[in-house]
Amino acid sequence: MPVVKIFLDRFARMVGSKRHRIIDRLPYLGLDIESVDDESIRVEYNPNRPDFSTDYGIARALRGLMRLETGLPTYSVRDGRINVFVNRNLAKVRPYIACAVARYLQLDDESIRQIISMQEDLHNGLGRRRAKVSIGLHNLDAVVPPVHYEGKPSTFSFVPLGESRVMTVAEVLKRTETGRAYGRILSGAKLYPILRDSLGTVLSFPPIINGTATKVDSRTRTLFIDVTSTDETAGEDTLAVLVSTLAEAGASLESVRIKYSGKATVTPDLTSRTMRMDEDLVNAITGLNISRSQVKACLRRCRIDLAGASVVIPRYRVDILHPVDIAEEVAIGYGLDKVTPLYPASYQPGSYDRSLVFLNWVSETMARSGFIETLNYELIDEASLYTNFGRGNRGKIEVENPRSLEHCVLRDSILPSLMTVLSRNIKEEYPQMIFEVGTVYLRSGSRIFEESHLGAAIAHTSTTYSEAKMHLSALIREQAGGGITTRSSTHWAFADGRCAEVILNGTRMGHVGEVKPSVVASFGLGVPVSAFEVDLGKLSQRNA
Repeated sequence: MPVVKIFLDRFARMVGSKRHRIIDRLPYLGLDIESVDDESIRVEYNPNRPDFSTDYGIARALRGLMRLETGLPTYSVRDGRINVFVNRNLAKVRPYIACAVARYLQLDDESIRQIISMQEDLHNGLGRRRAKVSIGLHNLDAVVPPVHYEGKPSTFSFVPLGESRVMTVAEVLKRTETGRAYGRILSGAKLYPILRDSLGTVLSFPPIINGTATKVDSRTRTLFIDVTSTDETAGEDTLAVLVSTLAEAGASLESVRIKYSGKATVTPDLTSRTMRMDEDLVNAITGLNISRSQVKACLRRCRIDLAGASVVIPRYRVDILHPVDIAEEVAIGYGLDKVTPLYPASYQPGSYDRSLVFLNWVSETMARSGFIETLNYELIDEASLYTNFGRGNRGKIEVENPRSLEHCVLRDSILPSLMTVLSRNIKEEYPQMIFEVGTVYLRSGSRIFEESHLGAAIAHTSTTYSEAKMHLSALIREQAGGGITTRSSTHWAFADGRCAEVILNGTRMGHVGEVKPSVVASFGLGVPVSAFEVDLGKLSQRNA
């Protein structure tokens, strides 16, 4: 989840309230407070609220919730004189662009940090890591209109942001950090999108990098903003969030005329949207049973308005898509801390899910046996799952375009996660006995299915196969009322001759053994490790 760092003195001035009151009310906007110190606060927001990507947007919402400034925010957009001409040769590459001008900005270092942070959050959220939408911010003083958006070959050259020499498009893709990170978006393209002014000055090479000639710094007073996209609506949504935030920062907004082959549009369009008000739905979902006038007051605290039978939604609230979203806004405006819990009447008593009861029992039994429970991500890095074990990656389930190389593969075993935990605790005392009850993912042809597994690992100087088998046998004897059968086997995690498959009532349910010395070394451990992993679904079925 994205995080915004907010400096409290600055934020208190923006909201118009005391620091302690601000901190107290922030969670009721749906924000999670990650940390607080004397100077700042870090808050985590849901990516479906891109207007919360800066302190400006959060302050705007908080002023409404605290009744300091309620109702629909309005932003005027003056008619501008800049034209952007779009070449039809981008039709199959990145065909859409939306632009705006923001004048009279007073940017300091923190304002720039907030805006750049918002830009990256919009790239990652609405922009789908720039694949769908990308943003360019430029110093308009360095631009000579009109602006041209056109496709250029890989030999086209300019000076990219952060570089001191001219580079071709091909060089930018291969040699710059952003080129390597986002070049896949333009994979297979014969022409590459370039935004330049009438003198040939390159503003940007979207979605990769800006040109250095229009770099923004604290002396910049007028911004030219470009938002290029593969989806016209997504691009215009992103621009609306961005320019409304700049307006909150004190900017005066101007429109830009976009001229395509065969049509022309004017951006940004900050016209509010409307949605039919369904009071019955609101009351049914929230359980509040409040009047229309109360509903209106609640909505106004969320910076939304009610006109007749229509809800009026500010353009930057791109997250509001359904009447249920309006019900949520009413509840927030009412005050989530004022909603009284009410248990619905029912003739059907609640009960625990049997499968979860069983998994909890397994965890409790392992803990009573002296093991410490761990909770690990089901998405892990490829090295821990494959390379460190020297195993092939047949059946690998890989995430497309992962945000982190540490979380790029769905695990098919719990053992790598346990080995990683041990590797991070090499300075702690031994013996170390850890376990996890968790989900693994397996592939069968084109089908992917889940299993609940128990994995356990024991690390100390004299641990053996027998110790791991002893703990596994005790668990299964208590649950199934009988012992297990083991049969010599091989497994990618365990040493040859020190591994067995686990069989219960004729069904193979996992493996137990001593982890290969080479694997122990690859995780940086200095003591032997014995372990086991079993499919709990088969154990629960046998006991059903």
